[in-house]
Amino acid sequence: MGGVHLEIGHRVPLGLVSALAFAAVALLAALLTAKRPAFGIGALLVLDPVAWAHDIGPTQLTFPKAALVGVLIALLVRRAPLAALRDPRVRPLVGGALAIVAVTALSAIPSTYIDATARETLKAVEYLLAFGAAAVAIASGDDEDVVQTSVLAAAALVCASALAQYVTGAPSGALIGGRVIPRIAGFLEGPNQLAGYLDLAIPLLLAGVLARKRFYTATSVVLALAIATDVLTLSRAGLLGLVAGIAVVLTFRARGTALSARLVLAGTALVAALAALASRLGFLQRFFSVGEVERENGLGTRGELWHAALVLWKTDPALGVGAGNFELLLPSAGLIGVRTHANSLYLQSLAEGGIALLSAVLWTIVSAIALCLREAPRSALLLGIGAATFGFAVHQVFDVLTFFPKIGGFWWLLLGAATGRIHALHERTA
Repeated sequence: MGGVHLEIGHRVPLGLVSALAFAAVALLAALLTAKRPAFGIGALLVLDPVAWAHDIGPTQLTFPKAALVGVLIALLVRRAPLAALRDPRVRPLVGGALAIVAVTALSAIPSTYIDATARETLKAVEYLLAFGAAAVAIASGDDEDVVQTSVLAAAALVCASALAQYVTGAPSGALIGGRVIPRIAGFLEGPNQLAGYLDLAIPLLLAGVLARKRFYTATSVVLALAIATDVLTLSRAGLLGLVAGIAVVLTFRARGTALSARLVLAGTALVAALAALASRLGFLQRFFSVGEVERENGLGTRGELWHAALVLWKTDPALGVGAGNFELLLPSAGLIGVRTHANSLYLQSLAEGGIALLSAVLWTIVSAIALCLREAPRSALLLGIGAATFGFAVHQVFDVLTFFPKIGGFWWLLLGAATGRIHALHERTA
């Protein structure tokens, strides 16, 4: 099934109790940052998948937004140096982040729905602030373990919330072998989004296990759980991203230290068990099928949506139709009764921001992968983030994941942590 149907959910107004809860989260994040900047970023990583959204005017307040405000205030009070963001080594990545914000804002020129473009521009600014905060915070010390431990905790929380839906009920299902198989999502917006989140987390966990970082046993358990949960989303694009990310970690790790026999045996046993389960339940037919799922529930197939993206892009090749406008302009591209995204980050970027936005997105992704993997021999964290970004990029050939703040925010926090870590490594050896 192509896309994710975008509906206005049940609105929850901000009240006194919820306002106090958000204020408490902001204060806690500020105190953690004041104690040690990396602790604030750790709090952001753990809170990222737990939105607890409440409406305030035309927007929503969430735990991650409240925590980000607290972190930024604490960094300003500490007068944290911005040297990491000015480091020539990371200038391509910082430039890409700034370019995405700038082009998203400029796409308002051809935009039909200015409010949608404003929403996407503010989201891009939020990602930029998270990126900058993480870069500044992580550059202040040797905080690789803090980031990896926080990802470990967040991944465990996300997996637990998803697997619990086999008891409480999953948001959707797939008909496989004559049976309806639940498609779990947990705290994320849908199964494909859960797969995207785990495609980012799993390479970091694997890199930590291979480097025998702190909490080795716990990380190994959560890694196995995360891989199983990723497969159980039944997301074919998620499986591609998962395999791509793991392949990069193993390839770069193999250049240095040989993999232990115990790890190879454990990995082989896990893959064999998952393959046997998938075969028994009929999952393999789904994963190895390249056919389209018929349109249903107002969603188009990828073929229809990709064609529509190209049709809309041609109306303004330079700046597209305006950020956030794709789903609203689908009727003009011949898709009546369909409201969803393009099921490809690259085609969505091309349609909504033209060649300018697609170029900025590709520049950012390539810069991030190159920067991280160049330093991979010196840092398990950078290896994990580089591999995660590669797998994430592969997944987004068939999905738009950065549209969702829980996933987009997670990715930009990791890129910020990578930026700070690269600066810290070179400052230490200078």
